[in-house]
Amino acid sequence: MKSKDILVVTSHRDQPLPLGNWKYYQEWNRALFLHWKVDYDQLRSWVPSDLQIDTMDGQAWVSVVAFTMEKIRPAHLPPFSPISNFHEINIRTYDSYNGTPGVYFLSIEGGKRSSCFIARSLSHLPYRYSAMMRREGSFQSRNTPYSEELRVDYSVGDKCAEKSPLDL
Repeated sequence: MKSKDILVVTSHRDQPLPLGNWKYYQEWNRALFLHWKVDYDQLRSWVPSDLQIDTMDGQAWVSVVAFTMEKIRPAHLPPFSPISNFHEINIRTYDSYNGTPGVYFLSIEGGKRSSCFIARSLSHLPYRYSAMMRREGSFQSRNTPYSEELRVDYSVGDKCAEKSPLDL
């Protein structure tokens, strides 16, 4: 399925497609989702006051999503692998703004300095560089200036999500 065909399938969306043409294409591949219950009041201090923090069973959550970003590019241009392909970790929580559900990124760590600079400049999202290494069953990240580190060893079970035609 081509990227323009993806926009035709909307039955899974709870909001209408934005008006206008798409600006960027990107793939999140081999994603690892990790979730933690957190204290609502502590999380509230990190999230802008105009956002409503979503809860599940009365509990606030923070997720760490580690994946490999591939083929990111502006519309109508081919990807340039030295910038387009890199490992990424986003640390996020789930929220709503004026009744519209969304995701608030507490931090986004990228494995290439140039990609982080470009992404931060264009998107104004909190991209920071972290040294990353990914191998089968292992994802590691170290952000020395912030003394932050993530080391995850994992295995993929039988119930691994498969790509749908929308993802291909």
